[in-house]
Amino acid sequence: MKINLKEIKSFALPLFVVALILVFSLAILKPKLEIIFKTSSQLSANKKILTALTKKLATLEGLAKVELTDKTNLALDVLPAEKEIAGSLFSIKKVAYNSGLVVGDISISEIGELATVSARQKVNKNETIPSFKISLHLFGEVEKVKNFISSLESNTPLMRISQISLNTKKDSPQEATIDLDAFFLPFPVSIGKSEQPLVAITPEEEKVFTRISEFNSFKSEQEIPNLPVGKENLFSP
Repeated sequence: MKINLKEIKSFALPLFVVALILVFSLAILKPKLEIIFKTSSQLSANKKILTALTKKLATLEGLAKVELTDKTNLALDVLPAEKEIAGSLFSIKKVAYNSGLVVGDISISEIGELATVSARQKVNKNETIPSFKISLHLFGEVEKVKNFISSLESNTPLMRISQISLNTKKDSPQEATIDLDAFFLPFPVSIGKSEQPLVAITPEEEKVFTRISEFNSFKSEQEIPNLPVGKENLFSP
């Protein structure tokens, strides 16, 4: 059987044109289809995020705003977001004054940077939150020093006595050397992913709040009474 080349040519040319159109169409449409697919996926993801944020907003709106604000302010008063050097010294001097003690030399160490961002320093292995050191000398009777110790750790900002030494020799003034850790906790870098649910306050955390709500705060006082103090070396090495 003879092959009619004219008939083949008459079919081949339209087929070639159709194939060429399909190739160019795919080359043009494929990137656009990919963009449409990615956009659709992003819209779906954004819809899920919006749904999660809407639920969080509804939860937050259901909270008592005044109570939440009061608890936040109290937490920041007890555990500041920055290194509260002035507030710590104010509290120390006020408690010493109320205890009938004379404040001697005061030195502060391990301060690092005072800026909030720079305050995100490495935490000591034995600590769960960062702190800086305060060392001071107190002059007065031992019973008054005991009262100072029992009172200081129930005041804001949060401090802890790490070491104490007493000099009770008869031929010298009664003196106490006290080392303190003053704590702070910078704000978190992020607030978590949008899809993560809000964490409710646990009963244990409510107990902690009840406890710290009993702390004494001198934050609202404008000035401290004149106290007989020694030299304050705020930036000792």
